[in-house]
Amino acid sequence: MSGATIVPFVPRRKPNGMGYELISLTPERTPPLASAEVTAAWMNQIIEQCILMAPEQYMWLHRRFKTRPEGVPPRY
Repeated sequence: MSGATIVPFVPRRKPNGMGYELISLTPERTPPLASAEVTAAWMNQIIEQCILMAPEQYMWLHRRFKTRPEGVPPRY
């Protein structure tokens, strides 16, 4: 790893189309890298924190997982 600080942030829409507010979370200098599962859980926790700041603005209907392995039925 490069040792770069990770600064999670979330853009939140302001009312009446008045732009966006950028909210940053606590910078993380050393993410947990014990295993892929530990790192993924850490990343998911940050994503959850961001969503909970403005759940009504999260893209709940966005189809993120369109590509599927051959022979696996589509999720949507």
